[in-house]
Amino acid sequence: MVKILSRTPSWLSRPSPGQQVFQHDDHSNAQQTSELELSEGASRKLAHRGTELFVAVGNELRWSDLVLLQYEDENGQTQDGRKAYRVLKTPVSRPIRQLLVSTSGDFITIITSHTCHVGVLPASSHLGSGETTPLRMKCFQVGPTTHVLEQAPLVSALWHPLSSTGNCLVTVAKDACVRMWELDRDNRSTFDDPSLAVDLKKLANASDARADLSASKYGVSKGFSPDNVEMQVAAACFGGQGTNDEHGWSSMTLWVAMTEGDVYALCPFLPSKWRAPGSMLPSLTTSVVSKMRASNADNEVTEAERRVANQQTTWLAELDGQDAMVVPGPSEFETMEVYSRPERPGMVPKLQGPFYVTTEVDSGEITDIFVIAPRVDEDDVYDGSYEEVSTVEGLSVGIVCLATTNSKVHICLDIDGVEAEWLPSKRSRAFTFDDEDEGKDLLLFETLDLSTGAGRTDGCSTFTLSPRDREEVLVTTPAAVIHLDFKSWTSTLDDELTAPSAEGLSFRLGILLDAAQTGLTSLLGVPSDADTVVNTAIAVYDPINLGGIAILTSTPASPLMALLECSSNYPAHSYAPDDIMTALPAPEVRAPYQPAEAFYQISRALPHLIKNATEKHILGSDLKGQVRYSSATLQVMTEAHRILSAETHKLGLAAADLFRRCERMRSELADQVKRVHEIAGKVEGVVGGDDGDEEDGEERDDTQLALTGGAGAQAMEKRVEASRTRTAQLHDRVEGLRRKMASLGGKELSAKEKGFAAEVQRVSASLEAGGLETEAPTKPSALLHMDNSEQELNEHKQKEAGALVLRFGAVRALQEQLKSEVERVSNAKEDGEGEGTGGGGERAAGQADMFRMRKLEQVRELLERETALVEGVGERLKRLAGG
Repeated sequence: MVKILSRTPSWLSRPSPGQQVFQHDDHSNAQQTSELELSEGASRKLAHRGTELFVAVGNELRWSDLVLLQYEDENGQTQDGRKAYRVLKTPVSRPIRQLLVSTSGDFITIITSHTCHVGVLPASSHLGSGETTPLRMKCFQVGPTTHVLEQAPLVSALWHPLSSTGNCLVTVAKDACVRMWELDRDNRSTFDDPSLAVDLKKLANASDARADLSASKYGVSKGFSPDNVEMQVAAACFGGQGTNDEHGWSSMTLWVAMTEGDVYALCPFLPSKWRAPGSMLPSLTTSVVSKMRASNADNEVTEAERRVANQQTTWLAELDGQDAMVVPGPSEFETMEVYSRPERPGMVPKLQGPFYVTTEVDSGEITDIFVIAPRVDEDDVYDGSYEEVSTVEGLSVGIVCLATTNSKVHICLDIDGVEAEWLPSKRSRAFTFDDEDEGKDLLLFETLDLSTGAGRTDGCSTFTLSPRDREEVLVTTPAAVIHLDFKSWTSTLDDELTAPSAEGLSFRLGILLDAAQTGLTSLLGVPSDADTVVNTAIAVYDPINLGGIAILTSTPASPLMALLECSSNYPAHSYAPDDIMTALPAPEVRAPYQPAEAFYQISRALPHLIKNATEKHILGSDLKGQVRYSSATLQVMTEAHRILSAETHKLGLAAADLFRRCERMRSELADQVKRVHEIAGKVEGVVGGDDGDEEDGEERDDTQLALTGGAGAQAMEKRVEASRTRTAQLHDRVEGLRRKMASLGGKELSAKEKGFAAEVQRVSASLEAGGLETEAPTKPSALLHMDNSEQELNEHKQKEAGALVLRFGAVRALQEQLKSEVERVSNAKEDGEGEGTGGGGERAAGQADMFRMRKLEQVRELLERETALVEGVGERLKRLAGG
């Protein structure tokens, strides 16, 4: 959802200098011009190059900069009577209807009702030098014998998104003639004759490429055709913006909408030199190759489908055979590949359409068209050749938006898609049903009614590209500027369209279509008393200087602006302690009050009437003479009353609007004061807790403390003090625990102790791993075998883990051997005492027993020492493992 930061700043409101940029110098001429524009159609009198602003007022072209206007207002710099804009002189004599800056920023298109001029824009540093004197701009008339008053009026002018220089202009006339101008400021002939001109009415009825498809020329008589009514162009646009996330055919497709509701497409519509984005050629190759394989494998493919596949293959083969010319891109770190337009199958594509809307709707007349290109399928394009492929968000089918005269927008889906098609080189002798193309359909997804309760609903609605996201668009209606967001349903719909299983698809799509709803946000509202034309909004992206995206439009009276947040992704929750205000509901952002234009309009009809009456001696020269009662005087008084009643009525409406605003502010202020009192009572009840004053062992509850006079503040202070004491106690406890843990852990181990600990861990692991499986050697003397040869040392390192196990086994074997020897000696002693009879034998036996006892005592001491050593090592291992 879009987030509005502010509306119509002070540096664009009256009486700031920024308001003068959009204001007519003569209010009467402004009213006449607006009435003329109201009958002619859409008005696009605003254009921009970065933050530079170009405004058409009548037949005058003005330049200004939004950053400079904001800077001068914030720093309190006055203009000292100077204008806040600079006039760019042009040879245009009729009111300007449309302005459009080229992609390269070198040219600006100036369009009247029938003529088209292209001006060479000076550098930004030259325009922003601080001078306010008028500057004569070098201009060229495009088509001096083509776009003239005797020919059909101009409807649209577009800069081609795939132009290698950014200076390829496409003009579309109301009589369905499309012309392409590849402009070069060093070659004047490029402004006189188009590089490609085609008449859509002829192209719709043509059966082969040999027919005459050229647009009508000046002085050539035209015959009658039923298409003269049904094919009156309302608007045109390209199907893409020339970015990497779009399907290959999109940016080279020209969409044309007729006033009666029909929609046509031309693909490919390219200049002689055009640039190819990085994903275009892989996307086209994947599409063409898959279609060619399908046509060869399927016997039921029609002849027309097979012809289209062969034509696309021929076109792509010639394109692959070219060596692309690498030229610098828009920035110094980018480059782009430039190709020549293939000559085969032809330079003029086939006219596809008309596209029919699948549902009958009362749409009125079409006023504008906008197309969102389908996203490129990177999985099919790259086919796993790239390890990391960025996920492109969007819908896999195109979205076609149609605006109407009754402030409705029809959102349609191009399910089949538009691909390159050409007319056959020659007409087939045998007529088949395949020769007649079936009409294509646009699936009507949703119809939006953008009419508001106030203001006009009938008029021209126009589209503006949103710089935030490719699935957003701005709509300018006669009463408002509205933001449309399609992201709420495109992802879900795309998952269903690309799902491999079709089971239950109709049921899920039915639920999706019932629940899907485009997000609507009203950005700007036109004053209800303004019955003049509203200029199509422009979007200026500048997060550094302006702080966001500036949506700017204007009426003949004043400009209107809304500042949007740049990012389209907002976090779900934000509970940062240092940003508590973000958790509170933000108030509605309102536009500041703009005084009605009626307060500033100068009455011209009444002084003119008085002047005429004075000259005819109907009234006295000083208006103080005696009034003569005559029919002439009555006529003058009646006419004066008519003029004064109309002007005072406008003043009364403006004053009434101001009175209503003041009353609304008073009621809102009273409501806010009431809410503040309620919140203050709740806060007092919460903070007026225990005041720490206990009498007779009884504590006072919060309600009683809240009702007392100053007990709340005292209780709050005591609670804060208790909280601080508690915090200090917890801090002391944490410090004590930390010191205790530090003392238990001891000092930091040295390098030798760390090595010994590692050795003990290794020994423990060796004993646990192989102590039960390794057999000890039969002789304990094997423990003493050591050899310092290099080979023996390497073998010892390799068997180091098992050597300790062998030694431990040898100790156990020695223990068992000594135990068995002790048992044997004990048994022999018992047998000797039972069999001995002589004294000498007794002394010998006694000496032998004492000797054996000493030996056994020594063996027991050795065993106890060995056992103690083993147990000590085990306990230390446990401590080290536990520490």
